[in-house]
Amino acid sequence: MQHDILVLGSINMDVVVKGPKFPEYGHTISCDSIHMIPGGKGANQAVTVARLGKKVLLIGAVGKDSAGDQLLSYLKSQNVDTTQIIQVEKQGSGIFVALIDETGENTMVGTKGANDCITDEDVVRIFESTDAKILLIQMETSKESILSAMKIAKERGMFVILDPAPAENIFEEAFQYADLIMPNKQETERMTGIQVVDEETALKAAAKIHALGVPNIIIKMGENGSLVYQNGNTTFVDPIKIKAMNTVGAGDCFAGAMACEFLETEDLIASAKFASIAAGIKVSKTGGHDAIPTLDEVRSY
Repeated sequence: MQHDILVLGSINMDVVVKGPKFPEYGHTISCDSIHMIPGGKGANQAVTVARLGKKVLLIGAVGKDSAGDQLLSYLKSQNVDTTQIIQVEKQGSGIFVALIDETGENTMVGTKGANDCITDEDVVRIFESTDAKILLIQMETSKESILSAMKIAKERGMFVILDPAPAENIFEEAFQYADLIMPNKQETERMTGIQVVDEETALKAAAKIHALGVPNIIIKMGENGSLVYQNGNTTFVDPIKIKAMNTVGAGDCFAGAMACEFLETEDLIASAKFASIAAGIKVSKTGGHDAIPTLDEVRSY
């Protein structure tokens, strides 16, 4: 089947809690609102790709439960090809709780659930059903599934984009199969031991990741922009000026937009600028996937 981009990643039901501040350890506080919305890095990235007008196939897993049924129905409604999403009985759907304070910053905790159940055999079978040009992948599913997908994609000549998130799941074995890796500040520190506080430290970190065998790196610095590193050549991409309302899913929006624009241009700098605009628009709005911009919104910014 014809697809532009293949996403392998997590599919979760997110419980989003908004309040004036994060509770201190052992304390109980009231919040402003609690909502349940579809999420997970894979789902977020796939919906971003679809909203930006590309054909996307999502490889993932949900439980045979009410949350799994809701997630599948929702993703179909967003024009994501869900035919290769597995429903498993031995685990429930992934559930994450996101705490968002008045600045828009978030802290998350959750269980991977069914996301850990994707096997090498599943990946091999699913790859036979797609002719996608780009693999977009992160590290919130099983290690087995991640390595299998990246190896097959590399053998096929696909462009492999690795979003090394969450930081606690990073493993170096995957780096050799990535054409582009895009860590945020926390993930960069986990990979390199370098705290990114400015362009100079971002450059040092990018060079260190490059030494691990990754040809292209984008260090995402949030409100401070991003550094594009291409085999020793660097370009700084300014962020757009916005007031942050909700940062949940910003990195996933950046990743999905990056894949879409690179498919069109094969230009990392142009793609990073496009992705920066898309993520900025997303952060400036409240809400979940409905805050992800369309192609027209990004182009007209």
